[in-house]
Amino acid sequence: MELFQKEKDIIKRIKNGISWLSVHRSDNFLPVLIFRIGFFYIVARLLHPLLKVRAINKNKTIISCRNTYFTGNSKAVFEYLQKKSGKIEAYWIADNLHTFKKLRKKGVKAFYKFSTTGMSYFINTDIWVRSHTAFGESQLLPHNNSKSVQLWHGIGPKAISHSQEDYELFDAWCVASEFSKQRHIKLWNAPPEKLFVTGFARMDKLHNYLKIPKEKLLREIGIKNSTKKVILYAPTYDVGLWPWENCYEEFEKFCKFCKEKNLILILRLHPFAKIDKKRLKIIISKNNNVFWLDMCTEPDTMKLLATADILITDWSSIYTDYFLTKRPIIYLEVNKVYYTKTRGKPEIPPEYRAGEIAHNTKEVYDALKIVFETGNRFRTEQEKLLKTIHGEVDGKASERCVKEIINLIKKNNGDSRV
Repeated sequence: MELFQKEKDIIKRIKNGISWLSVHRSDNFLPVLIFRIGFFYIVARLLHPLLKVRAINKNKTIISCRNTYFTGNSKAVFEYLQKKSGKIEAYWIADNLHTFKKLRKKGVKAFYKFSTTGMSYFINTDIWVRSHTAFGESQLLPHNNSKSVQLWHGIGPKAISHSQEDYELFDAWCVASEFSKQRHIKLWNAPPEKLFVTGFARMDKLHNYLKIPKEKLLREIGIKNSTKKVILYAPTYDVGLWPWENCYEEFEKFCKFCKEKNLILILRLHPFAKIDKKRLKIIISKNNNVFWLDMCTEPDTMKLLATADILITDWSSIYTDYFLTKRPIIYLEVNKVYYTKTRGKPEIPPEYRAGEIAHNTKEVYDALKIVFETGNRFRTEQEKLLKTIHGEVDGKASERCVKEIINLIKKNNGDSRV
């Protein structure tokens, strides 16, 4: 009966995943994905008895890390794990072929999602580390003693809808701060015993990047004119390219404005943003001061935040990370009811957006004028909010996350290998 219920849960998760993909990733060839998931499931059932007995290395704890791209909290934890002793072996599950090929070329142990070539590792994985609640390989494998850890991918004002099922999927959920923990409990009735205050691991990256000269970081991402001020424009995926009027015409005007003001503009669109790529490339080709750095080109968002002198965003969670830089932020006030209420409940109250707020295109330019003339008027407020939202950012969040992962292994399995 328990097995039957598990199969029903798997089918439900697959349906939810396909439904999400059909809306947000309509470019995916869903029949192929469905076939790959089905094939993975069958192979896992057939090979499980053999591969579980013939473990890769019984003296090692195997940990899997995953995110949509090679970035974020999962990446920070993965890189920290790679520095650990030989008792731990970590590998990465790539959600897209570009990431998979890039990592394999660098010699990083990585497998493509639902790939049977990584079956030996999947079946013998002790801990699954995730940054999303989406359907994954672990739910297709036969029952074992593996555990799951959720790091999540952002803490911001964009409303979300965590369910009890989300918390049941994980044995530990690492949160950014005590404030975040209490919000999980209050808003989504999260089980307190599963929430661990570690800080966001990705903040370690930003903490360390801010110690490096901006010019060096810019060269690393392919920008040579390093003496100019940098604007990072990073709208969330529902907004697309520009929230008002004709988005392409207005963005082209903004590119010209930045060129006239001798500014570098970095465009960081959300991976799921639906845009006319050909038309956008034409606009950018006319402006040598504009750099479109998507996740494939530069997956490390923290490096971009460290180089930016001004951030322009909307309801994206990256603004709470950017507080650490103590630099100006301009928020695009768009679809407030949708982002803060209709979608669910916001982990960070909307009023915590400390910075200049623009309600239309004209106000974006007005806000920039204020920033150019007076700098960051909200620095003190941002410093207070940073401490509330992220706690003490000390560069050791990855270490604390890994500590909880190791404690989970020892507590649940009595494992002496870590």
